[in-house]
Amino acid sequence: MQLPLADDVAMDAIAYMTEGFSGADLQALLSDAQLAAVHEVLATADNKEPGKMPVITDALLKSVASKARPSVSDAEKERLYTIYNQFLDSKKSTAQSRDAKGKRATLA
Repeated sequence: MQLPLADDVAMDAIAYMTEGFSGADLQALLSDAQLAAVHEVLATADNKEPGKMPVITDALLKSVASKARPSVSDAEKERLYTIYNQFLDSKKSTAQSRDAKGKRATLA
């Protein structure tokens, strides 16, 4: 079930609040906001608008985002970045040694 975002949602502010979040973190954030929107509608089920569709508002999304944290710590990101750079460096040295093969110097 997909819920629409309200027109007032400030995506720039949400992006700022969720800097460093992974795609999975953002998906979890939206799922939490979706669930909160459904709970809001259910809490007011006795209102005069039966069948009202839940909508993720700016206030609701910011509230959920303020409680969320990235799943990967800065230390873990740094560790993974170091491993990735080592991998790239090893690929460069392999390519350089492959290019050097077959070149011979002759004395003529």
